Amino acid sequence: MNLPDHLELVHDSAAIDEALDRLAAEMDQWAAGAEARTGKMLLALCVLRGGVFFFSELLLRMKISVEPAFCRAFAYAKTENGAPLDKMFVDWQGLDPVGREVMLVDNICDSGRTLLHVDGWLRMQGVRRVRSVTMMHRLRDDAVTEPEITGFTYPGDEWLVGYGMRDAAAKSMNTRWIAKMKPEASA
Repeated sequence: MNLPDHLELVHDSAAIDEALDRLAAEMDQWAAGAEARTGKMLLALCVLRGGVFFFSELLLRMKISVEPAFCRAFAYAKTENGAPLDKMFVDWQGLDPVGREVMLVDNICDSGRTLLHVDGWLRMQGVRRVRSVTMMHRLRDDAVTEPEITGFTYPGDEWLVGYGMRDAAAKSMNTRWIAKMKPEASA
């Protein structure tokens, strides 16, 4: 693994694999029940862009088929660690979730603004149940919501990159590791 000098490893590929296996097993249980309750496959909704790597690998590890769907949402400035924008932007890609159970998938939950916004819209559309799953959950005092299911929690304020999470130059997104910016790199 060639980790850039300005980064420090948080989770390697083996740890990601273990988390994916655990999360897929949990989602399989829910997917089987969702189909029995609604007569429809569980709708797996990926928050693009960063969530696509986690989403794809999670679904590939599941034994129960789900229907994949996508939305693109962002609420943070691309170049600043956690700097919220004034408004949430979401493109629903023609999604029609009425009467479905929805697995909301994103790679990371920071403040929870994106999860809360997407969850609220889904409920207004008449979904039966929404559960959120993320690979990373950064623990923050100012969080407005938390994912129900997560692969890893992280208590620090450092900017995380890799496995769908980007640095300011949009590098290191397509990696099989998660790292944090070293303090001297973000100064």
